Amino acid sequence: MTRLLRILTIFALVMILASPVLAASSRRGKRVFKKNCKTCHTRKGEGGKLSPLQKTQAQWRIYFKKNHHQDKPEIWQGMSKKQRKDLLKFFLDFALDSDQPETCG
Repeated sequence: MTRLLRILTIFALVMILASPVLAASSRRGKRVFKKNCKTCHTRKGEGGKLSPLQKTQAQWRIYFKKNHHQDKPEIWQGMSKKQRKDLLKFFLDFALDSDQPETCG
């Protein structure tokens, strides 16, 4: 019984330490945006200016769930699932109705 308790304790500790790494990060999402999106999404760029402030959190969720960057789907498909989650977190954390709207790029 003691051995089982030790194994469960170690497993719980590993899960607790790993969860922040697995969680989406708006900081990583901002890096994904700068690397993959910002080249086209500027004021005079091909995709037009894009910022988290352009939509509410609900609108960003819908966009990410349904749109998948329809104009250039290869951009969306070129990102890992983790990168897309981080990108969504960035847009949600700084959306128009968030607690800390993004005020500068």
